Amino acid sequence: MLFVYDAIDGDVGRELRRKNPNPRFLSNHHQWLKQFGRDKVHDQIERVITIMKLCNNMDDFREKFARVFKKSPIQLTFDDLGLGWNVNSDER
Repeated sequence: MLFVYDAIDGDVGRELRRKNPNPRFLSNHHQWLKQFGRDKVHDQIERVITIMKLCNNMDDFREKFARVFKKSPIQLTFDDLGLGWNVNSDER
């Protein structure tokens, strides 16, 4: 829900939760959408799967998801730059 419907539009996610608070077989969120909305959901799921394939764990996924969809600033570490520096080491 968070990575698909809420990422498309927060209002969509809230409205689907209101209309369908207990999604289950034959009563899924996407069934409340018109074709345009279903197309948006399909596209969003493809984007989310692509990001998932690039990640090693859930924290990595959340970071990349936020970077792609919320356009949050990127906070790099020296390790991310690949310079071989270990700032946590006592070797200076």
